[in-house]
This record gives sequence, C-alpha cells and structure tokens, in this order.
Amino acid sequence: MFILQVVAWFVFCCILMSFIEHQVHSRFMHKRSFLAKKNAGFKRMFEMHAIFHHEHYSKIFSDEPVPPGEDQEIRLTPWKGAIRAIPIALVLGIFSWVGALVFIGTVYLHHWLWNQIHLEMHKPEHKYFENWPVYQFLARYHLLHHRHPNKNFNVVFPLADYVLGTNARATASDLQYMHGSGFKVESLSGSR
Repeated sequence: MFILQVVAWFVFCCILMSFIEHQVHSRFMHKRSFLAKKNAGFKRMFEMHAIFHHEHYSKIFSDEPVPPGEDQEIRLTPWKGAIRAIPIALVLGIFSWVGALVFIGTVYLHHWLWNQIHLEMHKPEHKYFENWPVYQFLARYHLLHHRHPNKNFNVVFPLADYVLGTNARATASDLQYMHGSGFKVESLSGSR
C-alpha cells in the first residue's frame, strides 16, 4: 500500500512540476516580469535566458562542450530547487507527509534530469542516453522552443505545454533544419 501511495504521489508531483516548469519558464524567463524590475535575481534570470541563451542558441542549437564551470547559465541547481520546493511541500504536507517528501524529491530529480538533457542538447558530449527515443523526442521538442520561443516551455515533463496549448508543431522549415542538424525527424510526433 505504501509503495502505491509513493507512486501515486510521484505521478501527481511530476504533473505538478510540469506546470511549475511551464509557468516559471514562460512568465519569468521569457517576459520581463514585475519581479524582474524589483529583484536582481529575477532580472538576471530573465536576461540570461531570454537574451543570452536564446540569442546564442537561436543561430545554432548545439555547439561544442564546455569545461566544467562554464556551463552555469544553462544549468539548474538541484539542491536549491529542493529548498525552493519547501513552501509547496508544506502545503502538500497538510494532506500527506509522503506527498511533501515526494514533491521535494521530484523537484530535485527534475533539476538533475534538466541538467543532464539540456546540457546534452546544447553542449553535446554524446552521453549514453543520446540515442534513447525519449531523449530524441525531448531534444526535438526543445529545438522547436528555440525556433518558436513562445512555445514548448517544458524541457523535462512536456505535459503542461499540451494541456495549455503552447506546444509547437514542426513546420517544413523546422523539419529541414532538424534534418540538417542531424536529428532523426521521421518519428517526430505532431509534425506537419
């Protein structure tokens, strides 16, 4: 029974994290929010993502790997994510202490996965998962975000994009770009 409870909370927390990722990415990383005008951290987040990251990777989706430490602007910090998850975990804790702990773990896992796949997308090191179908789908999905910055805000759990109608469909031009960039496009769902 306990295992089923953990699994159910994990599924719920992955869905919740999809919507959190979507809202943070769309509202704070792509729009100069009121918080960015008042807080240096939010201002830096917006500038580093919307201006620096998108300007650099709109021309080319991936380039050479970088030495450790020079990839900080395209990484998340898992332990900071877990700490930032505590307020939501406290609310979940009203209903279940298991749910609260699973949420903190899910946020940590999300940030860790985000670092693994996002870095491989933009600074490929040919990691063991680069040919896995789920990674290939997420890489194509994220490439479409760089071609259509107001779409495909999710990197790890893309459910919220589909529910909120912000998923991009690949155009013929997108498919041509993907093919020229070495992506396997024959299995791209939602294309054309």
